[in-house]
Order: sequence, then structure tokens, then C-alpha cells
Amino acid sequence: MKPPETDLLEKLKGLHLNEFCHLIENILRDDPQKAVDVIKVIAPMVEAELSSRKEGTVRRRIREAQLVRIQTVDAFDFEFNESTRKLKRRYLKLLQSGPVEHAMSAAFVGNSGLGKTHLARALAYNACQRGHKVLFIPCATLLNRLVTAETTKTLDREVKRLESQALLVIDELAYLTMSHEEANLFFQVISRRHDRNRPTVITTNKRFAEWNQVFHGDATAHAIVDRLTERAEIFFLEGKESYRQKHRKGLESTSS
Repeated sequence: MKPPETDLLEKLKGLHLNEFCHLIENILRDDPQKAVDVIKVIAPMVEAELSSRKEGTVRRRIREAQLVRIQTVDAFDFEFNESTRKLKRRYLKLLQSGPVEHAMSAAFVGNSGLGKTHLARALAYNACQRGHKVLFIPCATLLNRLVTAETTKTLDREVKRLESQALLVIDELAYLTMSHEEANLFFQVISRRHDRNRPTVITTNKRFAEWNQVFHGDATAHAIVDRLTERAEIFFLEGKESYRQKHRKGLESTSS
């Protein structure tokens, strides 16, 4: 355990209160007994400031992530079906350890309505809570932004913005076939993030073997899949009943 004075000085430096830090160091040197009383008064104030700044950072991260709606892991029913029961342990381990901290990507594969987006949003929200820079974006919106950026000659800036996200979550990937131009632009984003070891989370309704139909050929599809899955947890969600509809029925029954 750190001595109180060391802990306080480190926190003051972390808050960039350098002059304040020098004053405390001078008191410690010139009057150690007085310093004990000063630290007792100041330490709680510094803790309050740190807490306030952290809360502000989290609120900003959530806003900038563009989650549209907040979905947490606590609200997900892993008992929904056999596939969600099987993935629970691996998913919670990834959530608790942090995709950003371990540079671990994730892919949620399965038909519509099985909870893929909910689980992806929960990862994004958790990363925001940890203070990371996150962006949650539907694939169609991402492609539109990239095509527009190329047209307006701002592509490099847009790709850098996407590359800079500590965690990028792309929802509904491979739902629609991409044009050759869109596939190339998408590859740039995935390749740049892969090179910088930045994790990317995707949700998709197509198994990887079918991606050649989306990206116009085996070569591009293989290159993208290879980069997305080299260091990733793959979660397959299966079943005929819609998780979304079941969840809605549950809400309706509790409100009636």
C-alpha cells in the first residue's frame, strides 16, 4: 500500500496540478507534521475531483459512441436458447477483461433477432464505462460515410477517425452486397485497424464462407475475414425464435 503522501502526489500529477504538487512537496520537506494534517484535508478533495472527471469522461464517451440506445449485459437473457447458454462464459470473460485492454476483437454471427446487436452494444457500453473512445455504427452508415469522404477528398481524415477509435463496433455487416468501391474502402478501415492492433466488433447474418458474395470475390473476402478474426472471439447465435420478440413479450407481461 502506498504512503498517503505518495498517493496524493501521484493523483495531483495525474490531474496536471503541478504547482499544487510542488507546494505539497515543500510542506513535506519543511514541516512533515503539518503535511500530515494538510494531506488529510486535501486527499478527499482530490478524490472528489478525480471521480467527477471520470464521470464526465464516461458521459462524453457514451455520447460520442452513438449507441442510439443503451443495452447492458445485465439485461440480456443468456438462458434464451442453447447457443446463448454456450457462449455466456466466453462472452462474460471478454466483457470483464476488456476487448480494448487485450486487443481482442469479436464477431457475432447469426440470423436476425437473436441478440447479436444487444451483445455488441453491451461491449461498447462497457468500454465507454472504462473511459475508452468507442464508435458504434451500422455498416450501411459506415459505407456511406466512406464513399462520401472519397468523393469530397476527405477519405484519409475519415479513415484516421475510424482508425483512432479504441473500439469500433460495426453492426449488420454483410447484410447487403457491397460495390467494388465500397469493399475496397471497407478493407482500408479494417486493414488500418488491424495494423494498429485495435479491436473491431461486428455483427453479421452471414457465415464467413458466404462473404465472397458480399465483397465481390474470394481474395477481398479472405483478406477481411483474416484480419477480423486473427485475434477474436467468434460467437455463433442460432435458433428460430426471435430474442427481440421474446424480450418484448416479457416487458409487456411485466407491465400488464
